[in-house]
Amino acid sequence: MIIFVEILRAVASALLVLSSAFYLRHLERTKKQRKLSTLEFTMYITIQIAYISVAISLLISVFIIN
Repeated sequence: MIIFVEILRAVASALLVLSSAFYLRHLERTKKQRKLSTLEFTMYITIQIAYISVAISLLISVFIIN
């Protein structure tokens, strides 16, 4: 059962990363056409910070912890 939960969590994380990538691409296209609204701009910055955080955590887990 624990393995199933871990697999489910990994799939959910992958789906979140994929969907945020598509939304970030949509926001970048919208930004070229018009000025982003406050909520859109907040999401744009939040997604970029999240990607940077994930990248840093992966680098730390690969090179420092192991």
